[in-house]
Amino acid sequence: MTRGIDLRLPEPERRAAASFGGRWRDLLYVPGPGFASPLDPGRYRSSFVVIPVDGPAVRVSSLVVPAFGSDLCRLRLEPLASFRIQSLGSFFEPSRRGTVYAMSADRERGAARAPNEPGWSYEGPPLEPQFGDTVGVRLIRERVRGGIGDGAFSWVADRGLAVSASNGAEGLLLAEPDASESAVFVPVAGFYRALVDPAARATPGATVKDLLGYGDWEEPLQIELEIEQI
Repeated sequence: MTRGIDLRLPEPERRAAASFGGRWRDLLYVPGPGFASPLDPGRYRSSFVVIPVDGPAVRVSSLVVPAFGSDLCRLRLEPLASFRIQSLGSFFEPSRRGTVYAMSADRERGAARAPNEPGWSYEGPPLEPQFGDTVGVRLIRERVRGGIGDGAFSWVADRGLAVSASNGAEGLLLAEPDASESAVFVPVAGFYRALVDPAARATPGATVKDLLGYGDWEEPLQIELEIEQI
């Protein structure tokens, strides 16, 4: 008998995802170490806050579940009644870089300061022209099988959201299996296009299995992706 786990979005979170299909007022992030990748420019790792023009702000992170000797995950979407916008950085206004907290010299209290270290905040062009006017959201769902006989297992998980803008730009919000408070945002699909376009050319070292975080699995996995407009 195959052991299975269901990590699909519950209905309230699906409704939150659907709210991303209209115009956005802002896309915010938590600054700090590990935000920008020096090896993968254009890939940002944080928890994010999407502020649609119509609807409440929504926090985007990952829900991580230990299973089958590793970690599985799905995207997690949480409407926010309130949050400290001054502590967050903005992809729409890069000059707003938020704040990070560090211990004082005597290590007796915390102090807020600007995220001045390289890679701790967004330093690219404003993304408001691209993602201020989104026109569609697609859900990326993975279906995975592995093992044989009594050791067979499977899971289904809603891993990400692909966002399309009116000018043709695309972005991807993707859950990560190794950090429950973080997700990944890729404003230009690049080789991540393999997750939303079955016809995209595979890139060595960036196959669907690699991009989903299963490149180090020793057991063979059968991975199928479903793309659903929501």
